[in-house]
Amino acid sequence: SPLILTIDDTLQSVIYGLLESYIEGKKGASVVVLDPRSGAVRALVSYPGYDSNRFGSSLTQKEFNEILNHPLNPLFNRAIAGEFPAGSTIKPLIGAAALQENLVDLKRQIYDEGFITVPNPYDPANPAIFKDWRPQGWIDFYDAIAYSANVYFYMIGGGYKDQKGLGIDRIKKYATLFGLGTRLGIDIPWEKPGLIPDPETKKATEPSNSMWRIGDTYNVSIGQGGVKVTPLQMAAVTAAIANGGLLYKPYVLEALLDKEGNAVEKTEPKIIREGMVGHSPLEEVKKGMAGTVTYGTARILRDLPVSVGAKTGTAQAGAVLPHAWITAFAPLENPEIAIVVMVERAGEGSTVAAPITREIMNWYFTHRK
Repeated sequence: SPLILTIDDTLQSVIYGLLESYIEGKKGASVVVLDPRSGAVRALVSYPGYDSNRFGSSLTQKEFNEILNHPLNPLFNRAIAGEFPAGSTIKPLIGAAALQENLVDLKRQIYDEGFITVPNPYDPANPAIFKDWRPQGWIDFYDAIAYSANVYFYMIGGGYKDQKGLGIDRIKKYATLFGLGTRLGIDIPWEKPGLIPDPETKKATEPSNSMWRIGDTYNVSIGQGGVKVTPLQMAAVTAAIANGGLLYKPYVLEALLDKEGNAVEKTEPKIIREGMVGHSPLEEVKKGMAGTVTYGTARILRDLPVSVGAKTGTAQAGAVLPHAWITAFAPLENPEIAIVVMVERAGEGSTVAAPITREIMNWYFTHRK
């Protein structure tokens, strides 16, 4: 039977072309665009890709081997099966959780000198130092999101001095509520669940270093330390923040048609979960994400035809260059799209992923209206 998909094929090919021009075949990347009002997938791009039509025709063994042995693995669907550290794109979720648990005074400023120091009881001369990407100075909750201040999120995630933290159990609870560490159930195969680490998973994966420390909680609070997410999951989290707290099941099948072209089966939007946090925490997080665009790390999105909320991310993955992320939604008031762009081993999210997002949004809002 003929299928009608939610994917906008023009948008899909525009995105693929943009990735091609920015990356020139040198890195893997993924872009997911969701409709936050339904969970419908408007674009699901994994780069590099391959022409699936050729598999049904005369693909020579040599051509097949070229695809199979390509160093960037075009057969791998990064959008739904790529499990990557989230980096700072997890911070809006952590911020919403901390507000929900009444751990944050929105007016309180903290001084971020570029790091925090945790005493080492076994070796007082060697305290543990947790760094920010730069000294941020005096910052409040909104600045912490807009400037992506690690120190602020260490403090509300793990606690520091007089600032109480969520702790790993509550971080895991809220991350799971927002759909991380679990399959969302998209209607195409091979979706991966990702992972939000906790003391149990550390025992299993690091038996020789199995004790969970405050530093482990700090790392998870900034999307590092074993956190694994798919681009699809981060798009769903962004959509749920944008739409006021509805986590939709993502879907690509709009309808199934009979021979006469009548819809015999239609996908109805399905809410996986709602009310993960209250309305107010999400509104405050959205203000911070708006600040990311007006004065923070994604100012490149300022001059778009609509107002945008965003969060950039730079996710360390071993010794190689970090992955570059951005999550964004627009318009701020009544969001129509939620976008995630992730480029592997590309450095800073604001320098690579943000310009790609700007072009996608610019195209979308000049062509859709």
